[in-house]
Amino acid sequence: MKFKKGISKFLILLTTMGLIFSTTTKSVYADAYKIVTLGANLTDKQKEDMLKYFNVNKKEANIIVVTKEEEEKYLGDVASAKQIGTRSISCSYVEPTNKGGLQISTHNIYWVNDNMIRNALITAGIENAVVKASAPFNVSGTAALTGILKGFENSSGGKKIDENKKKAANEEVVVTGNLGEKIGQDKAAGLINEVKKEVVKEKPKSENEIEKIVVNVVNNYNQDLSKEDIKSITSLMGKINSLDLDFKKLKGQLNDVTKQLKDTLSSEEAKGFFSKLWENIKSFFVNLFSSSNNTNENTVSNEETITTSTFENESDNTYKNKSYSEENNNNENVKTSTNNKK
Repeated sequence: MKFKKGISKFLILLTTMGLIFSTTTKSVYADAYKIVTLGANLTDKQKEDMLKYFNVNKKEANIIVVTKEEEEKYLGDVASAKQIGTRSISCSYVEPTNKGGLQISTHNIYWVNDNMIRNALITAGIENAVVKASAPFNVSGTAALTGILKGFENSSGGKKIDENKKKAANEEVVVTGNLGEKIGQDKAAGLINEVKKEVVKEKPKSENEIEKIVVNVVNNYNQDLSKEDIKSITSLMGKINSLDLDFKKLKGQLNDVTKQLKDTLSSEEAKGFFSKLWENIKSFFVNLFSSSNNTNENTVSNEETITTSTFENESDNTYKNKSYSEENNNNENVKTSTNNKK
C-alpha cells in the first residue's frame, strides 16, 4: 500500500511539473516569437530572399502572407489606388520585446520611412519591438504597413489591436506619406508627431479646437499647406483624439520621436550647409587657378614674340617668323577665351 501511495504521489508530481513546464515554455516562446509577413505576389525565390534578409528561417518564425485584398481593407479608405498598387510585394519583420522602445528600419521602401512607421505604432499602442519593412525592389510599402500590424496581432499570444487604433495608425501613415511628398518625409513625420502630442495632451473638445492646434503647429514649422492638407490632418487627429490616449504614458515615446527628428533634420541642414560651403571653396580655387593659367599663357606667348623678333635675321624670314608668333599668340587667346566660357 505504501508503495502504491508512493507511486501515486510520484505520478501526481510528474503531472504537475509537466503542466508547469509546458505553460512556462509556451509563455516564453510566445513572447519571443518572430513574425515575418510576405507579400502574396512575390515569387518563391523572392520570398526566400526576404527570409534571408530578415535572417530567419521557416522553423524559427511564423510566416504570414499579406494579400492585396487585406491592403485594401485597411488602407482603401485613406490610400489611393496608385499607392496601394495592383500587387502585394513589401514585407515586414516583427519581434515584440520587453524593453528597448521601437527599433524601426526600412529597405527598398520609398513612400514611408522609419519615423512614420514609429509614429503609427505609438498610436496603435505598441511600446517595444524590433520592426523592419523591406522589399526585394523599390516599392511604396503598403503591404508592409498592413503586415506590421497583422504581425503584432499574431505575436505575443495573438493579442488583438483595437480596431479604431488600427485604423487611426494606418491613416496616420497615409496622411504623413502624402504630406511627405510635399515637404519631405522627416518634416512631415515631425509635424504630425507634434500635432498628435498636443492633441493627446490637450484633449480638444471640438473639431475647431483640433484645427487650431493643427494650424498653430503648421505655422511653427513655417509650412504653407493647402486647405485640403489642413483638413486631412484635422480629420486624422479627430480619430486619434477619440482614442482617449494617455499622454503621461505616451509622453516619453512622443518626445523621443521629436528628439530623433530634430537630430535628423539638424544633420541634414548641416550637410546642406557644408556641401554648399565646399562647392563655393572649389569654385573659388577653380577660378583662381584658371585666371593664373590664363596669365601664364599670355606671358609665354609674349615671350615667344619677343624672342623671335629679337634673334631672327632682319630679312623676309624675320617678318614671317613675327607673323607666325603673332598667330600663335592669337590662337592662345582664342583658347583662353574658350576656357573662360567653359
